[in-house]
Amino acid sequence: MSQVLDGSNHSLQNPADFRDEFSYKPVPPTAVVGLALALFSFIALFGIIGLGIAVTGIVVSLVSLWNIKRSAGELGGKMVATLGVALSTFFLVSGVAYQSYVYANEVPEGYHRLNFSSDISAKGFVTRDGVQAVNPDVLELDKKNVFLKGYMYPTRDTKDLKSFILVKDNGQCCFGGQPDVKDMILVEMQGDKRADFYAGLVSVAGEFLAEAPTTAGELRPVYQLKGDHFEQARTAY
Repeated sequence: MSQVLDGSNHSLQNPADFRDEFSYKPVPPTAVVGLALALFSFIALFGIIGLGIAVTGIVVSLVSLWNIKRSAGELGGKMVATLGVALSTFFLVSGVAYQSYVYANEVPEGYHRLNFSSDISAKGFVTRDGVQAVNPDVLELDKKNVFLKGYMYPTRDTKDLKSFILVKDNGQCCFGGQPDVKDMILVEMQGDKRADFYAGLVSVAGEFLAEAPTTAGELRPVYQLKGDHFEQARTAY
């Protein structure tokens, strides 16, 4: 009889073990935030902002894992934090690889990439015998086939534009009033090519002229581009 009772006693769980099995362990908010950032970091495939989100997700999730480890079992959510690190890392690596590939292949064959701000606008003008002239560095680009990015200066027309003004940043096209002459390029689309207005960053390619032979309404740009290629920019840099 005692053996039966002893056997039944062994089948019962220790009350402390029972409480441990069903006790609730709080999950740190950083683990949840890290996972949310990880899920949202898929946009790293489409822009530099997404890369920043992915990096933030990794940091937040790692901090969460560190806090969970230090809690000596008082905090749960290790799986959530680990998943946050893994997803953020995956999208960060994938985003860098994909955007690097796009950047390396976005320039049409036969064109040379330029940075509007540093290669043209920042050069400014030089003064010779009291007369302003185009910077010699920019003059070297005259009649060269170039590829660059900028923002379209808004006008009343938005469709099938034969020509438009390209400015170096969206502050000038949207909030800065009339841009400085060195900060804009008159783009003249060639042949039957046309462009539709787009408020974001655009890419253009064509023959660069260091001195524009025409004006565009009240705007008088110094530079001109004979546009052969136009599209929404594939990368932000």
